[in-house]
Order: sequence, then structure tokens, then C-alpha cells
Amino acid sequence: MQTSLYTGISGLNANLSALSVIGNNVANINTNGFKSSRVLFEDVMSQSASGGSEIGLGVNLSSTQRIFSQGAFETTASGLDLAISGNGFFTLADDSGTFYSRAGAFRLDKDGYMVNPSDLKAQGYMANASGVLGNTIGDLQISNSAIAPSATTTVDTAANLNSNALVTGYVFTSANSDIYFNDGSNRTANLITDGGLTSGTAYTGAEVATAIKNAMEGTNGGADTYTVSYAAQTGLFTIANDTGNSNAITISWENSITTAEVLLGFDATTSGSIAAGSSDVSDNAGGDFTLASASDTSNFSVPMTVYDSLGNEHILTAYFRKDSLGSTGNVWDWYAVVDAADTTSGSTELQANGTLTFNTTGALFSDSSITYPTGGFDFVGGGAQNQTIDFDFGTSTSAGGTGKDGVTQYGTDSGVSALSQDGYTAGSLQRISVNSEGLIEGVFSNGRTRTLAQMILATFQSQEGLVGIGRTLYRSTVDSGPALLGNPGSSGKGLIQSSTLELANVDLASEFISMITSQRGFQANSRIITTTDDILAELVNLKR
Repeated sequence: MQTSLYTGISGLNANLSALSVIGNNVANINTNGFKSSRVLFEDVMSQSASGGSEIGLGVNLSSTQRIFSQGAFETTASGLDLAISGNGFFTLADDSGTFYSRAGAFRLDKDGYMVNPSDLKAQGYMANASGVLGNTIGDLQISNSAIAPSATTTVDTAANLNSNALVTGYVFTSANSDIYFNDGSNRTANLITDGGLTSGTAYTGAEVATAIKNAMEGTNGGADTYTVSYAAQTGLFTIANDTGNSNAITISWENSITTAEVLLGFDATTSGSIAAGSSDVSDNAGGDFTLASASDTSNFSVPMTVYDSLGNEHILTAYFRKDSLGSTGNVWDWYAVVDAADTTSGSTELQANGTLTFNTTGALFSDSSITYPTGGFDFVGGGAQNQTIDFDFGTSTSAGGTGKDGVTQYGTDSGVSALSQDGYTAGSLQRISVNSEGLIEGVFSNGRTRTLAQMILATFQSQEGLVGIGRTLYRSTVDSGPALLGNPGSSGKGLIQSSTLELANVDLASEFISMITSQRGFQANSRIITTTDDILAELVNLKR
């Protein structure tokens, strides 16, 4: 009879334990990273009756089991609030040992260590000043040091050069040269002279004739009078004297001039000529009459900002000039020029140049090696001299590329689609971010980003074997096995979500149901005790 009393008491104790676990779950419903638990019971056998019958002696609390299902996520405003999507635990440490947690509310302390609310330090790999990660696990410490400047070494350019651009730079050395313009009803041409025309502007034949006249009068000292006329039907310019006859004209210069420079841009594929007329051109040196382009003539230019070794900014301009036409493609020259104010010589200098060759599809066929006429870029400001900058115009077809990933030559306007360079000035740390693979990156005031550290996660053969020590922390045990450390996303480990916290995985509905069943279990076991007590009272009353 007394055994039933003890059986009832065991039931009371077991259900009280269950209510304690339920209460702990409900109490931590707002604890980030908290994992709920459940109780497991086992029966107690104490005696056997005849015929193989067994009589139980109540119930014992077998164990409490941690439920490691993932909780819901909450978005926050802090980039150091981290949640693990999948398996794994944050690895934390202090002088007393190593701990593991699913709660990822981190911050930087006064010394730059990445710590949780209990001041335990997050573990991982630190990177050096170049952003290269080490291979030793330790405390993650983010310093506020500045990033050093870096000189520009490469400029990447993606652009199009207009295939319809006029060829520049032809030189004529004959006194009666034929010069060809685009064919058309109004015989317009792009002609640049000292007579008042503007580069890249279309002019009629009459305007060109006037400009040639003005240009020639500007150099002959005004000694002769002549007329330049244009015939639209024939496309010819005629130079005549003041009587209108095509007589011999002698032009003399006041100074020792051996060449007369006129800038010409034209399409050399069509016919139609400018005749010098029946003129006898002479100078005091007996040289040729030359039409030539200036060395800095270009069809298209691209200004860009580059940096020297001290992080000083400098403006560099790349000029592109169409050099020649061919049946297999066109050739362009390019020049990198620095303004006088930015050079140690104090004069505008050509500091790098090369040649680009395109095939008939507009793809880059080849690009020549870069030439540095002055040995490299010599910027003012105290930085290293003879700085070499590589200009990347894409991978040419002759080098195994498509020829279309950089500079192309199509029949559309010249323009730049992408321009980048690898130099930068000094910068201070502005903020840090953590990506899905646990890489901690710093964003600096100069716009650069750099890897600062790598967080690690821990997994276990049996995470249910971990023992909780409070503060949402766990220790490894023999039952859990040793921690298996690695980067997020590797070997079955989850990924990191920044600006996110994992909520407790407590299911209130399930907890309330368990609370009701535990309450009823307690009430039922109390009835066993009261019923047994009533029976014992009846037995005592039998003696009366």
C-alpha cells in the first residue's frame, strides 16, 4: 500500500520538473539565440509478481533535451548583429576557455575587439595590412588605423572610337599636291587652318576658300594680292592673282620659314581635288611647301584621375588619333599627356603612347607595347618619379581574346563606357561589414574596401551533447565531440546574415499545451496520494 504513495510522489516530482522546464522556455521567449528544452521521463520498476507480471514504482526524470531547431530572424540596424542561417555556432573565448553560442549580438569594445554582451571575444583569422588572411585562430580585433595610399599602376578603359572619324596627320611635300575630300553635293570638308576655322566643324567650299586665302595672307607679309575660288562642279580650288588670271604667283615670307603648317582632317577614300593652281611657291631656303598636322591633333580624348605613391591626385588625359585606313582595319595612335602644372618639368609632356589596331569587325586586333618617352610619369608633389602606368584597352584577338571587352571601333560616336584605375589616396576606417561567408571588410574614407578578418563557426558530431552554462553559451563535452571549426558555408556550416538576430525557438502554443498536460499530470498524481491516504484511513478504522 505504501508503494502507491511513493509512486504518486514520483509523479508529482516529475511533472514539477516538466513545469520548471516549460517555465524556463517561456521565460526566455525573447532571449536571442535561446534554444528551448523538453523533458524526457522513464518508468521505474521495483518488483515482479508471479507469472511474469511487473509492478512499477513510478516515474523518473530521464533527461532534459535541448532542441536546436532554428529560430526566426529579426532585422536590426547594426551591421554587427549576426545570425547563422543553418548549422553552426559562433566561437567565443576568454581567459577561462572557449565557448559556443547562437546569439550574435556583437560590438567593438574600446580596444577594437569584437565581443558579445558578456565581453567574450569572437574567434577567427586576422588579415594583414594588405588584406591577406592569416592561418592562426585568435581574437578578432579591428583597429582604426588608416589605409596607406597606393600609386596607380593600371588604367582599364572600355570605350568606342568612331570608325567614321577622319584620319589626321597626313603630310604633303609637293608644291602641287592633290588633297581629297568627302564626295557630296555641297563638297563640305573638315579643314583646320590658321585662317579662322574650328576643328571638327563642317564648312562649305566657299568658306574653305576664304580660310585658305586668310591663312596665306597671314604668312606672306601682305606683299601680293590674289583670289582663292572654289568650283562646286569640279571640286577644285583655284588660286589666281589680282587680275583673275591663272598666272604664276610667288609668295615670299618675311622670316626664314621652311614649312607652312595647316591641319587637315579628311576621308582619303573618295576623289575630288584641290588644285594649287598655276602657282610658283618659293621661300628663301628653297624648301618644299608642306601641309602637316600638329603633333597633338586628336579625334577623341579621355581625362582621368590617377595617383602617385603619396596618394596625390593628378589629371592625365589620353588622346586618341586615327592614324590610317586599311583594307584589313584601321590604326589609331594614343597618347597620355600630363598638364604642365602636374609635371616636375613644368611643361605639358607626352609621357606614354602606343598604337591600337582594329579589324574590319571593329574588334581590337592588336595593341603595341607602351612607350614611355620620359622614362615614366613624373608628377609634382614629392611622389616617386618615373611612375609606370599600364593602359589596358582589353584583350586583343591576336592575344586570344574577343577584342570587344575594352576599346572597340564601331560606327557610333566616340565615348567611354567604363574607366577605372587601381590607385587611391590615404583613407581612414569609416565602417565595417560582414558578408555571408564571415569575411569582415572595412570601408575607408577613400572609397576602398579591404578584408580585415574572417569569422569562423563551429559544428559538432552531436550538438545535443553540448552542455549549457547560461548566457546562451555552451561548452563541448565528450558526448558532443570536439568542435569542428571552419568558415561559414563550408563543410555543412551555415551562412552569416548581417544586421540580423536569431530569436528564441520557443513555440508558445506547444509550451502551453505541455503546461496543461503537466498540470493535469500533477493533479492526477496528487489524487493517487489522497486516494491512498483514504484507503489507509479506512484500514485504521477497521480496528474500531
